[in-house]
Amino acid sequence: MPDYTQLKGFDNLGDTTLSAKIQLNLIAFFDWGLMDKGGYLNVDITSTGVYGGDMHKLRLVDDPNFTNGQIWEGFKRNWVWESGVSTSPAPIAISGVFVDGTFRALNSSHSDYSSTYDHYIDYSNGRIVFTNAISATSTVTAAFTHKWVDVNYANGFPWFRELHEDPEKLDDGFFTYSSSGNWGQLGQTRLQLPAIAVEMVPRRTFRGYQLGGGQFVNTDVLFHVVADDEYTRDKLVDVVSLQNEKTIWMYDIDKVATSGRFPLDHKGMLTDKSVASGALTYPDMVKTNADGGYRDIRLYFDNMSVQDLNMIHSSLYTGIVRARTEVILSSI
Repeated sequence: MPDYTQLKGFDNLGDTTLSAKIQLNLIAFFDWGLMDKGGYLNVDITSTGVYGGDMHKLRLVDDPNFTNGQIWEGFKRNWVWESGVSTSPAPIAISGVFVDGTFRALNSSHSDYSSTYDHYIDYSNGRIVFTNAISATSTVTAAFTHKWVDVNYANGFPWFRELHEDPEKLDDGFFTYSSSGNWGQLGQTRLQLPAIAVEMVPRRTFRGYQLGGGQFVNTDVLFHVVADDEYTRDKLVDVVSLQNEKTIWMYDIDKVATSGRFPLDHKGMLTDKSVASGALTYPDMVKTNADGGYRDIRLYFDNMSVQDLNMIHSSLYTGIVRARTEVILSSI
């Protein structure tokens, strides 16, 4: 078919658009980058919280989608499944949980969950899901690692999310009671602080790349930083804004989806196996095809600026970093 009858810039209408590619890759880049620089906390058995309470103890969740006794969650969501970070000690690889003091190993098979204590890990929401409900009076504990910063979409949340203030305060009694206080919302509807939300701004410009075709494509992005203290807010604003004039590789989302290699599925569990060794981390994704990765095009950060540092109230501080991203599309 003649070229003058076809739309340019993409091969199929079902392919991921440029804005979605940029947003997802930025989330993956900052999520990995913050963790790689030590943005995580190991919770061993036993671990006592700063304000008291047992951080390694999981709480029963009253989730209408499951039978009572199936879901047990930690005080923080976004559990770490990745390995290979630069800092030490390394994140804890979860191998199972303790139920009433007895260790129950994680099942390495995705197909056979027939034993009484078989379970999988919902890393996204920081919880253990038992195939069969266990007694609601059980004591469930686990060693795990959680990410310090929640990096996510600014728009497109599946539900309205409620800011969860001070999840580390386990001594107030609410954590151990289902549907109490700050814990009255389900994990998927809580946004724990600190957080960075990535928003695509409806502003895009183009300029020629070279004689014969191709264009520089500039897209504006806002990074919304939300924290419960001024120091943390300022730290994360600095972290984001200091990426000015940095170049990163993006990975091809469509190729990853086609190959079935996204690390987590819709349940928040690892897709390859129940241990982290088989899942692709962000550095794995951006490797070349020859090295087993899905490298796509480069993205360049430019014109970083800090805007709107505000204190909403005494425990809610916000800030915005605006950036102009630049990619080269040689096919337009």
